[in-house]
Amino acid sequence: MRRRELVIGGALALGGAAARAQALVGAPPVSSPIAAPAPNPQAAWLDDKIGPGFSRSVIIRWGDGVMPSSPPFKPAAMNTAQADGQFPYDGVLAGMINPPPAEDGTPRLVMVVATPDIPARMVFPSGQDQPVIAGRMQGVTVVNLQYLGGRWVTVDGGYQSRRLSDSVLCALSGPAAAQVGSTVQGILAPAAGCPTPWSSVLLAEDHTAQWLKRLEDVGYGYGDPAQAARFGWLVELKPLDPNNIPVKRTALGRIARGGVAATQTADGRPVVFFTQDSASGALFRFVAATNATDGSALDSGQLSVAQISGVNINWVNLGTDVPTLAGLAGAAQAAGAEMFDSPGGLALSADGSTLYMACSGNPDRASPDALNPRAGDDNGHVVIFSIPGGDVTASTFGAGLALVAGNPATAQGTQYPDSSTCWLRKPRTLSLDKNGQLWIGTNQGGDTSQTADGLFILPQDGPLRMAYLAPAGAAIGGAAFDPGTHTVFGMVRHPGATPGASFFNPATRWPTLRPDMPPQSTVVGLAAA
Repeated sequence: MRRRELVIGGALALGGAAARAQALVGAPPVSSPIAAPAPNPQAAWLDDKIGPGFSRSVIIRWGDGVMPSSPPFKPAAMNTAQADGQFPYDGVLAGMINPPPAEDGTPRLVMVVATPDIPARMVFPSGQDQPVIAGRMQGVTVVNLQYLGGRWVTVDGGYQSRRLSDSVLCALSGPAAAQVGSTVQGILAPAAGCPTPWSSVLLAEDHTAQWLKRLEDVGYGYGDPAQAARFGWLVELKPLDPNNIPVKRTALGRIARGGVAATQTADGRPVVFFTQDSASGALFRFVAATNATDGSALDSGQLSVAQISGVNINWVNLGTDVPTLAGLAGAAQAAGAEMFDSPGGLALSADGSTLYMACSGNPDRASPDALNPRAGDDNGHVVIFSIPGGDVTASTFGAGLALVAGNPATAQGTQYPDSSTCWLRKPRTLSLDKNGQLWIGTNQGGDTSQTADGLFILPQDGPLRMAYLAPAGAAIGGAAFDPGTHTVFGMVRHPGATPGASFFNPATRWPTLRPDMPPQSTVVGLAAA
């Protein structure tokens, strides 16, 4: 096994303790006066920045080897061998799983990364699409990590390491499998994911139609219109088993998802929350009918959708028939679902008492409501739900606003805790550490002209703080934590990919900063210095 590590920029760091949302459920509406934070220190730059107190290392980046047969990285001459064996361009942290302790006592983790997109303008020198290669680069990557010499490093060709792309065989299970088929080739456009208490990872296929069109001449039947029904489902993967066949769980419906969170009831039944990835999207819940020890627990249960009632939400049950599951978005609208402003990432507290949801904003909203506080706004906000008694199956949750984003100097109705020293736009990913503290990742789609995207911490009793700022054109694809080593993992997506950028003309060449290397999407580790 070859072990690899790279530390960049010396002792860069993270300011302040990681933290949780300050606002309580039932918090006053956005008109409530809150002191505006100090001017944002996020001036324009090309490379990443973190505050004092932590070192930052590169864990793995585009082109690094995942499989033992991976060839050297040659970005100007990408081929399928590189796509199959290397860490891909772009990514979202979908899960971090603890394997059973090893006899040598070395701490290990298994990291799962979802890759939703491969933009031709940034990946291929000609700017022309190469669908065969792109289809193999998107998908899912499983990476082995181990803790050596005081930091996490990757293990090339580790036991569980694998890549799952447009060519992987998947099973379909649940109510719709009899109609759409029991197998399918490929995982397409996975844009979100989460670990489960039963040691699997759920992967949310997002907008798959664009990939089916892109791959129509590649093979695997993607040019057949009937294939569309086999994509857009929630995929379950057991990353600790390198031979595990991914399963698309049709009982959770077919819809483009922006975020997913999983837990269990007191009696062991799986519960999955997920959001609809749309400028106006719903929040869903699935409660399984059987215990998680049943390998098919996600194949039957009750789907419901959130409907607003004052400052609360009520869960309205949906049908379990195949037409409802296959047309979940329409079924939600027919049930009177609350439509949130670009709902994305979810984070559920360990005790099941609180659920957070990131909303990126919707400039087309005409009328605000209690949980979508502004019309015509694209800055976004974070919603906080109170779960009575930690009962995730309760019919009603309390709700309020944890943060209302935007530049306080120019955006109306922003809400930040007193003495906040920074501000943010377009929250997209949410993560909770072992202390229940919330980390917010932002994604402006590469347009970082107003402010940098980054990781921000929202304390329970303190100001919003900046934890990490990504390079120009980059976004954050989530965070994960290792409590034992006090390490925070963050996914830096598509650095340099500002509007108008290209393979030969990126906004930055981070992380190497070498003129002969393109910018590389990278998993970074933040550890106490």
